[in-house]
Formats: sequence, C-alpha cells, structure tokens
Amino acid sequence: MWELFSCWTAAAATWLQGYGLLTPLVQFMLATFFAIVFAEKWQRWRQRRDFQYKTLAKFSELSYEMMDCLSELLVGRGKIATDVYREKQREMLARWTVFVSMRGEVMACFGRSFILSPEYQGVFNALNALRKFLHAATPVPEARFEPEQEKFLANREIVVALMVRAMGLVSWRHYRAERRTWKNRLQEANAAAASASAPSISAGSPRPEDAP
Repeated sequence: MWELFSCWTAAAATWLQGYGLLTPLVQFMLATFFAIVFAEKWQRWRQRRDFQYKTLAKFSELSYEMMDCLSELLVGRGKIATDVYREKQREMLARWTVFVSMRGEVMACFGRSFILSPEYQGVFNALNALRKFLHAATPVPEARFEPEQEKFLANREIVVALMVRAMGLVSWRHYRAERRTWKNRLQEANAAAASASAPSISAGSPRPEDAP
C-alpha cells in the first residue's frame, strides 16, 4: 500500500514538473494572444464605423447644400442682383470643390466599387447637368432643370441607403424598398426630361396627322 502511494506521488510530481506548470502557462499565453487580436480587430471595426458615419453625415450635408445653391442660382438667374448672384456662385463653387474632394473619403470607407456604381455616379451626372444649365447663354426654364434636380435627389437618397446598408444599420427588405422607390423616381424624371426637351408644335404649323 505504501509502495503504491509512493509510486502515485512520484508520478504526480513528474507530471507537475513536466506538464502541470507548462499547461497553465500555455493557456495564459494563448488567452493573451487572442485577447490582443480580438481587441485590435474590434478597435479597427469601431474606428471604421466612426469614419463611415462621419463620411455619411458629411456627404448628406454637402449634397443638400449643393442642391440648395444650384436651385437658388437657377431660379434666381436674372432676378437676383449681379453682385449677390456672383457671391452665391462663389459659394456654390466652394461647396462643389469640397464635395468633389470627398471621393477619397468615400472610397476609403466603402470601397472603389462604391464610387464607380451608377448610383454614386448618377449624383455627379445630375450635378454636372445642372451646372451646364447654370452656364447656359439664357436662363433655363424650370421644366427643363427640375427633372435633373429630381434625378440628383433620387440618386442621393439611394447613395445614403447604400452607405447605411454597408454599415449594417438597415434591413435588406427596407433597402430593396428604397431601390424600388429610386427606380420609379428616375423613370418619372427621365420621362419629364424627355417631355420638356421635346420640340413643341406651334399653333400655325401643320400637325403630322394633318399632312396630306
């Protein structure tokens, strides 16, 4: 009996010397390693999320300011005093420069494919069309530039929805509803633009159906 106890004690001492002290040390090292890795990943995720939110807020604010400036200039052309009008043009140009310079921020937050998407490009296509109307030789009627304004607003809303979706803050069902609304608004705007740009038939000229 005493010999069995002696053998057991010797085996336990051997195990403690060989493995018993090493196992807790290895466990502590592994736990420390995984804690550092996950903490770093969480910190990066939180920083990326903060960066995305700030970019979203900046894009939303600047895009609305751009639309307000362009609308005021298009509607007030020929009605606003020259000095005031030029001052508003300078303000619009300053906002335009800041808005265009956001490209790098958006790409860093949401990827290069995001800025190449038709939704994001549609925002700038509509803005460029409005700027062309602004620099036209004569004031452009509202019926011509209002469809471009609607295109800009529709594309802006879907870009915001894309950003929110990338951040995981909106469900897939609600995002698809936003896309359906976006497509309908673009179709209506394109139809209105085609109708406004179509040449009107004067009262004195014969209509095609009246031709012999």
